[in-house]
Amino acid sequence: PRKVTQKMLALCGDCINFHPSLLPRHRGSLTQFWSIFEDDSEAGSTCHRMVEQFDAGRILHQVAVPISATETALSLSQKIAVATHQCFRQVLETFFQSNCQLPKGEEWDVNKYPYHFRKLPRGGLIDPEWPEDKIERFIRAMYFPPFSPAKVIGPDDRETEIL
Repeated sequence: PRKVTQKMLALCGDCINFHPSLLPRHRGSLTQFWSIFEDDSEAGSTCHRMVEQFDAGRILHQVAVPISATETALSLSQKIAVATHQCFRQVLETFFQSNCQLPKGEEWDVNKYPYHFRKLPRGGLIDPEWPEDKIERFIRAMYFPPFSPAKVIGPDDRETEIL
């Protein structure tokens, strides 16, 4: 992601962003992966005010979707796309019903929530020491074609994709 400077943000009275997670959880990248891997019961879309720090602005609106026991990053991404559309429609409706104003939004402590950079645990390799349920979530969280699925190192020290 590219950082938007304060100078750029000052050009517009209301800069908003739609983030594919229920902030404050899963700030940053690969939000579908983290929602599944961390065993969240729901994910969704958040509209928030933009500030210089990534995914740290006041929350204006959220739409949640359930995460099923068989959810993959791909299927969750499709659900979140629908949630983002619903979130956008609600924010737009609020804007027009409020004389072209947006609410101040809900503030939260950004320092209490980590930022996920575009990095996967172990570079996408399964840790054989993980419990079975964590490995299963990792495999589902890594399923997002055309990107590489989860991999395991075999007895011959070669990587094998797990589909």
